Amino acid sequence: MPVKLPVRDELQTPDMVPTTGSTGPSMIDSIPLPLVLLLAAPYLAGRTQEEALALAQRIYRQDRFSATIDVLGEDAESDEQCEQFLDNYKQLVDALSRSQISTGNRAEQITLSFKPSMFSTTAPQAGAGSTPQLDRAFERIKSLADYALSRKVALTLEAEDHRWTDFHLETYLALVNDGYTNLGTVLQSRLFRTRNDIKRFDERMRARLVIGIYNEPAEIAHTDKPTMKQLLVEFAGELAERGTYVELATHDAACVDSFLRQVVLARGLDASRFETQFLLGVPRRKLQATLRSGAYFKELARSCQGQESSRAEQLARSGIIVRLYLPYGEENVAGPYCKRRLKANPNMIGYGIKNLLHIQ
Repeated sequence: MPVKLPVRDELQTPDMVPTTGSTGPSMIDSIPLPLVLLLAAPYLAGRTQEEALALAQRIYRQDRFSATIDVLGEDAESDEQCEQFLDNYKQLVDALSRSQISTGNRAEQITLSFKPSMFSTTAPQAGAGSTPQLDRAFERIKSLADYALSRKVALTLEAEDHRWTDFHLETYLALVNDGYTNLGTVLQSRLFRTRNDIKRFDERMRARLVIGIYNEPAEIAHTDKPTMKQLLVEFAGELAERGTYVELATHDAACVDSFLRQVVLARGLDASRFETQFLLGVPRRKLQATLRSGAYFKELARSCQGQESSRAEQLARSGIIVRLYLPYGEENVAGPYCKRRLKANPNMIGYGIKNLLHIQ
């Protein structure tokens, strides 16, 4: 049965709701697409699934970094396009099931990430509840989850702007309750509602915690990044208490350190209960390498005492999973994605220049 969405209007007046997750006109909109793609090239895993899979294999062989692969594309315009997205992902599942990395730790395997708007021709409307288009989107997502489960491939249903939050969470929870053990999802610390949403999570679930890239109205979301990052750590602790597998996705080294100290060491989480995630191309190579090797925790143990020091020493021996987010796609979909990333975080222009100059 298709998921039934709660009838809810968080903003009271639908005309206040942005129609997309865009940040609006900016200087970045005037940058020619070839230059955008040049600056953003380090953040892309290529144009084809073969290129993305080859990169995922290579980063594991070289650095033992895991990966999650995302087919770029969103806001489908027709049922035919939705079906094409579904077929593309099933082909990627097949390719991945034939070429997984060789590891004794199943949690290290390559996973796939996908967006709900790829499978619906319309976005949810405030207060409207379910629609035939969303019912069909649910069935497509369930079909993909079923296909991937039969081939032992793990998936993550991503978050988009707040219009999609009810749909993506209700879909995720419905599928987990139906026994799909290969699914994770995404929670955004910027949304006020997330504090209540995490109360529905338990030990069957996997959650990627992000601050969120979509600029949301102040009526429903935090607008200052320090608060969002503080909440990342707080929410990670609450999810860990519920037994949820935590995936902390941030490039802020201080935020990573707070998570490791205040959540991992303070609560005694072993390496099988969490991981860290980073966007491909962001220059955090040294941090990622020390987390994966365990050297980060060896240093951390020196500033801890008692049980926390012992826990840090244990993680120093094992290291932890570091997973890179690998989006790929042709220029017509990669361009808008890259512009949105650059608009949400202009610092990525500097990162792009550093990458071009091979500066870490």
